[in-house]
Amino acid sequence: MDYVPHVVAWNLTRRCNLECAHCYISAGPRESATAELDTAACLAVADQILAVNPAPLLILSGGEPLLRDDLAEIARHASARGATVVVGTNGTLLTDQRIAALQEAGVRGVAVSVDSLRPWYHDNFRHGKGSLAETQRSLARLRARRLDFIIQTTVTKGNRAELARLVEWSAGQGAVSFNCYFLVSTGRGASLTDLAPADYEAVLADLTRWQREYRGRMLLRAKCAPHFMRHVHQADPDSPILNYETRCP
Repeated sequence: MDYVPHVVAWNLTRRCNLECAHCYISAGPRESATAELDTAACLAVADQILAVNPAPLLILSGGEPLLRDDLAEIARHASARGATVVVGTNGTLLTDQRIAALQEAGVRGVAVSVDSLRPWYHDNFRHGKGSLAETQRSLARLRARRLDFIIQTTVTKGNRAELARLVEWSAGQGAVSFNCYFLVSTGRGASLTDLAPADYEAVLADLTRWQREYRGRMLLRAKCAPHFMRHVHQADPDSPILNYETRCP
């Protein structure tokens, strides 16, 4: 059997307008564009990816990819040649103009990060005053323009208690999926304390229950925690999540 990459996540930049506490590549406003590939090189890399798999899911992320002026050009090049292109962003820079440009370039969806519905927590965690409010305004723009979006949350000790509320809120916002990320202890994330093993298991059990409750309305998935599948196998053996060809959903 020939194995090819189905999902390719490409961090286009280390620049970011925020400086999140858990960022695994330590992106932030002090980074510069000097080490980034220029547009021509990015288009060439996209062609190389498509030569291996002519129809991948290509995630354009960062850092904050919207800080690249050529993001739409890269997306257009890849989508026109067969890739399903989506964008991962903190959501603060999604103006109507940028959303329209991404849609015109063939972008099929956007993943937006929301770590808490408490402004003081989200803004402090991401080191950006007013970032939650701006991200919420961006979600309204995405809904108005009918561009699919995912809500992504990294679970920590600080937001564990409001995870159920975040899931319910995300469904109410119209998200097609809620992705619960678990801490990757690299970059700035290396300085954070991960959940205790018992809490880890409890969150996975909650996600297993919620993916069943919200089925048909919103997907729920665990990220960076493939042992989520153990919970689904045991508690919900008919779940469509188990149809994934990869054990990392």
